[in-house]
Amino acid sequence: QGLNGDHLGFTSYLFHAAILGTIGYNFKLAVSLGPSAGPFHLVGFFCYAAAWFDCVFTVMAFRIAKMFGVLYATVAVMFVLVGMNFQKLMSDAKDSTDKTGDYIAGVSCLLVSLQCCYLLV
Repeated sequence: QGLNGDHLGFTSYLFHAAILGTIGYNFKLAVSLGPSAGPFHLVGFFCYAAAWFDCVFTVMAFRIAKMFGVLYATVAVMFVLVGMNFQKLMSDAKDSTDKTGDYIAGVSCLLVSLQCCYLLV
């Protein structure tokens, strides 16, 4: 895809695969530790970096189609919310039953998933 001139798609696929792979690798640690797993600050900062790169992708995508620009902007917001959730900034860190951050991050991920499904249809 990159050789055919689609630099945005090629870079975006590689970048998001790397970020999602890193997050998935850290899920193994979270699952093994269970509720005693603390906030994942480094993974949160990876998500903030992903949001920053998605802002750059948003500018590039708006040149192609507004729909892709909106998608990348929504993905950037999603990564900010997911990063804040990894750092436990949206829920009470002392109360393990508080799932507010999980719900907010989950709804943002659902919104991005629905946008991707709309683009496929």
